[in-house]
Amino acid sequence: MMGNQPPKKNWPVILTLVISALGSIFFAAQAFILGIFWLISILDPTSGTAEGLPIGLLFWTSVLGGVLLLPLLVSSVNQLRGRPFPSWLDFKTPALAKLSRWVILAWPIVVLLGWLVVRQDVAAMIFLGPINLLVAGIPILWIFQVAQRGLFGGSPIRKWRIFGFSIAILPLIIIMVELLALVALGVMGVIWLGIQMYADPGFEQQILQLAEQATLIGEDVESILAFIRPFLLQPGVIFWVLAILGGIIPIIEEVIKPAALWFLAGRRITPQEGFVGGLLCGAGFALMENVFYFTNVILAEDWLFMAIGRAGTGVLHMLASGLLGWGLARAWRDGRWGFLGLTTLAAFILHGLWNVLAIVSGLTPLLVLEVEPALGQMLFSHFPVVLLMVFSVIGLLMINRYLRLPVESDAPVVQGHPEENAH
Repeated sequence: MMGNQPPKKNWPVILTLVISALGSIFFAAQAFILGIFWLISILDPTSGTAEGLPIGLLFWTSVLGGVLLLPLLVSSVNQLRGRPFPSWLDFKTPALAKLSRWVILAWPIVVLLGWLVVRQDVAAMIFLGPINLLVAGIPILWIFQVAQRGLFGGSPIRKWRIFGFSIAILPLIIIMVELLALVALGVMGVIWLGIQMYADPGFEQQILQLAEQATLIGEDVESILAFIRPFLLQPGVIFWVLAILGGIIPIIEEVIKPAALWFLAGRRITPQEGFVGGLLCGAGFALMENVFYFTNVILAEDWLFMAIGRAGTGVLHMLASGLLGWGLARAWRDGRWGFLGLTTLAAFILHGLWNVLAIVSGLTPLLVLEVEPALGQMLFSHFPVVLLMVFSVIGLLMINRYLRLPVESDAPVVQGHPEENAH
């Protein structure tokens, strides 16, 4: 009787297959539509860079998302057919691991190439998209390989599942939650304005006068700075900007980013597996966030700061998510919930500090110099952000070294989950 029962369906693999297939179709359809508009903008002599460049960058972002989901789709099909995991998808193999560690040497060359290309309208519309993908992706790949070196992070298929979920699902969830939070804050702001106008009839007249002045400024940078400087220096404005970008946004992102690891809650994963899984959550989200941020940059100087800054943001996201993954593994495996609390707090503080330093570094030259700063002045003002990025890299290396000690390198518990051991 028992021998006649049909084999149980491998629902995790089927779910992975469905998500990766739908994600690939979505990105492919989006790339096709954007590609048509992008080609039209290139061939149309009346179309300017401001219209065509963002479309081209979004096209390449869609291509990236679709390509990165294909390995997960292929491996899921192989699992359902009983075939081994493709070795060329395992970045722990010596050849691929070595290549991904040395590829960082090409990053400065790609950044220089992008800085030159972004100055040329036609060249930027054609070539800046793939350059952006390399500028955003190379540091993330390098940091991941360095931070996971010598650690057991689970089977390759599990890693691709975490990474695929982090590029296809997590960004959408985080964007929706952040939008809801901002809408709620906006409603509170409108209510506050209404109360102020009701309590002080002259306040309404001041708001109308400010709105009228704003329409007369035009696009002159110095005039805009002179107009907004008094408002930016208001203690209340400074508090709410820092509270939102340095508190609310980091908490939302750090709570949601490790969501892919919650599917492993019952598997008693080791601290090494938790840390590597967290790195993958941060890497996937950071990669998609970085390439999307590039679509808002047109000026060459802005692009250069974006390229340097987003490299640091990738390190930040990976370290913060790695800390949370490490904490979750210790909590699930050993009941160390206090340790999870400490790593969660550390992730919040790290992300919030990064956002605050980025805001201060960007606004300080504008507010202090009272004119648009030169390139050297902007580079100097971003030194605290660069310093934090260096400390974050050191932190990743120190955690890696600690987790390789015998006390933290327990043998992985994988019994009862043969679908993850198919190599």
